[in-house]
Amino acid sequence: MYKFICPLLLISLLTSCKSFITVQTKELYNENSMADNNEINGFKTIQVFQDDLDKSVWVSPETQCVKMQSETKSVFAGKSSIDLKWDKIEGGCKWIGIGFGWNNWMAKDMMDIDSIAAIQMQVKLVSGKSKNFPVAFAFEDYSGTQCYYGFQLNLASGEFNDSAWTAVTIPLSKFNFKAKDFDLEKVKQFIIQLEGDGHIYLDDIKFIKI
Repeated sequence: MYKFICPLLLISLLTSCKSFITVQTKELYNENSMADNNEINGFKTIQVFQDDLDKSVWVSPETQCVKMQSETKSVFAGKSSIDLKWDKIEGGCKWIGIGFGWNNWMAKDMMDIDSIAAIQMQVKLVSGKSKNFPVAFAFEDYSGTQCYYGFQLNLASGEFNDSAWTAVTIPLSKFNFKAKDFDLEKVKQFIIQLEGDGHIYLDDIKFIKI
């Protein structure tokens, strides 16, 4: 004998069951994709500078030529940036610059990223505007070998001014590490050599995948 369920009873059963059903939502980016943003091909020390002028950040001691201090009002990322002012000619200095021995001066292994990554920084003028950025960039390994690359206009995302941040991106391939017999497994620091004069805010120095 077939048994029939009253339609009203069936609706009541379905309604009561609904409260036991939970829907699991998935985010667009899972934990693995978020982790990918914090490393490049296994290289995890991608942040060179964001906030702190700690012992891993240095500036030339010639205060008549260059001054560096923390800036909290004009910031691209995090809580602070670098206020950097220099005049190499007026101060009569042969060489001035700043450096970053990020990751507490531990040796960094860049062997697996030299062809797929770039180092990028955000730059903003304290006042005015300019197309020029009178600097050269360098990496130094723990044997003392240095590889330099001078600023070129095509490295910047646009004109430098005092109203917006401009990204400067230098592919690691530009440094020609092989020709200098540079030890990519024991990278010591990143250096910015200062030429001429300037007054900028500098922030969010990091490696990006290209």
